[in-house]
Amino acid sequence: MMTQRIVYGTLAIVSLVTLFALDVSIAKICEDWNGPVGELLRRGSVLPLATAFVFLLGAIELVQLLRLRNASPFATYSYSMVVLIILAPWFAAAGWLGNGSAEIEGFLWLVVFLALALVGGCVAAVLRGQPQDSMRDLGASWLILIYVGFLGAFPVLLRCGRDIPGVTGAWLLLIVALLTKVSDIGAFFVGSLIGRHKLIPSVSPGKTIEGTVGGIVFSVLGAVLIVSLGIPSEAVGVTSDADDSQGFMQKLGIDLALSIFAGDAQNVQWFRAMFLGAALAIAGQIGDLVESCFKRDAGVKDSGHVIPRFGGILDLIDSLLVAVPIGWILLIVVWGVV
Repeated sequence: MMTQRIVYGTLAIVSLVTLFALDVSIAKICEDWNGPVGELLRRGSVLPLATAFVFLLGAIELVQLLRLRNASPFATYSYSMVVLIILAPWFAAAGWLGNGSAEIEGFLWLVVFLALALVGGCVAAVLRGQPQDSMRDLGASWLILIYVGFLGAFPVLLRCGRDIPGVTGAWLLLIVALLTKVSDIGAFFVGSLIGRHKLIPSVSPGKTIEGTVGGIVFSVLGAVLIVSLGIPSEAVGVTSDADDSQGFMQKLGIDLALSIFAGDAQNVQWFRAMFLGAALAIAGQIGDLVESCFKRDAGVKDSGHVIPRFGGILDLIDSLLVAVPIGWILLIVVWGVV
């Protein structure tokens, strides 16, 4: 089981990095394109679409869990609205939904689409003409829209933000996603090796206090490593006088992303790194426990059987659903790193 998890985990990380690199490459190719399509592709391409697709699969699995509890959510409606909610920040950043320039505009449009989706659910409940169990079914539909749709839109919001320079958003999202998954990996390995004290056995029998602490430590160390990579450009012989003299990190647009913890003093950088790592780890593990509550309530071990030993799509994205919004709040709202 350990070997299989390592193999699948390695493949997942390689695929994730490849996906991000492809998105960045397309954005670079479209730098000189004029018009709304060019602006859209500069803000993202495969990342927003892949996020919408993967989280749609997660919504499908959540519907299956809800049906095991005899709920009848408005599935087709919920699926379509989840996709629209997730893609709203992408369209907003490209100016397709308005002409505002503030970074918060994408978030406002996200809230607008969510509100419309919730109201639409009310309309669907009325038009169905069956008052029996309407509260249960409407509540189930709202859970899908908020849990998968609203929370699932934050990766796109972080990638496509209008005021996030160039392709920096892609690397910021990659950093947040990797730190979250590093925490998952650390929690699994530490818990498997030395875990003795159960965390919340009624919710997740396999999770231990030792594993939880290990996940936090792994994520903090990963964030510190990122800070150590944020070396000033001139220190590694990188100049920006001309495009052909730019270094590798600058050409990728990753130099700013590596400096996301910059502050007035070096100790601020380290504090922000460690705080972000710990916050993402805690949020990610809360996300995992929330999904465990859903599975226990539905009486199943995994949300699906897409990947052996890992379970379903919802099992893979549960930590990200809670961690990425926390990452966006810290990086964009609280610290304003870009």
